[in-house]
Amino acid sequence: MTIDLHTHYVSPALANALRKRTVPPLIETLADGSERFHLPVGFLQFGPEYIDMDARIAFMDGLGIKKQMLSFPGLFGVDSLAINEAEPLLIPFNDDLAALCKKHSDRFCGLAALPFADMDRAVAEYIRARTKLGLIGAILPNNAFLSIAEAEKFKPIFKAAQEYGGHLFIHPGRRPDQVPADPGKAPPFPFPDTVLHRQALSVQHDVANCMATLLFSDILDAYPDVSIHVANLGGTLPMVVERMDHVISLRTDGEPLPSSRLRRVHVDCSSLGPRSIEIAVAMYGADRIVFGTDCPIFRTDWSLEAVRAAKLSELEREQILYRNAEALLAKIN
Repeated sequence: MTIDLHTHYVSPALANALRKRTVPPLIETLADGSERFHLPVGFLQFGPEYIDMDARIAFMDGLGIKKQMLSFPGLFGVDSLAINEAEPLLIPFNDDLAALCKKHSDRFCGLAALPFADMDRAVAEYIRARTKLGLIGAILPNNAFLSIAEAEKFKPIFKAAQEYGGHLFIHPGRRPDQVPADPGKAPPFPFPDTVLHRQALSVQHDVANCMATLLFSDILDAYPDVSIHVANLGGTLPMVVERMDHVISLRTDGEPLPSSRLRRVHVDCSSLGPRSIEIAVAMYGADRIVFGTDCPIFRTDWSLEAVRAAKLSELEREQILYRNAEALLAKIN
């Protein structure tokens, strides 16, 4: 039995709306009939695995996945669009997602997508998602937490989550101020060579910077009841936190060591392998790690095998695969 807290969904109506767009984010139909999703930078192949949830359930059954937490990925760039573009796409998506989760409540739970260009309306949609739709929280963009100053702008959503309950999933994605002035002109890809390798490093670097904001500032102090998890094992943080401890102990007087503050959020193991999982368990504790796959962008069987191959106790494995997720979901619902 496994619970996957990092998976994605695109409703049929949202996919159709994205097919009509002429600037990214959009879905393009290729000459052979296949499709690809144009992200703010780059693209991904797009197919029925994002939409067909009956097929998704059969897929889950084949791999022993009991439940998935679904979201529309911020990396796709819709939630950072101007409010007049984002809201007509995201509000119907949230309605569709809520209906899907109600129909298959034993298999899916869902996170709202919010239009971040207008924080008042983003908060209103969060409250609607919690009080009327039955969604369990929202997905937030990682780039909103690359500095304390940027994170301050998202405090209204944390305040709403503290008041109305819910889970906040922080996932790679851009802020509204990062949308180019001319969205029809694709920004240059930021890497001159070995692009896939450097992009993997860059994503993990940004996730670690997000963790530094959340863990090593007071940004979360006012929201003790908000459930939070961050994608991708918190980026490179578990690999460098011991060096952080060394630096802090040498250069400050009595400041808490970074390693003492790692347990303030959960992280998921999406797209990471067994050695990374072992390091994360050593740094965070197995009870702070939830199972995630980034399905269908990444392979679910890869993540399952990574947890199985990691040098963990059976209890630690069970905590990651389902026990921690069960405990989180029980507090939210």
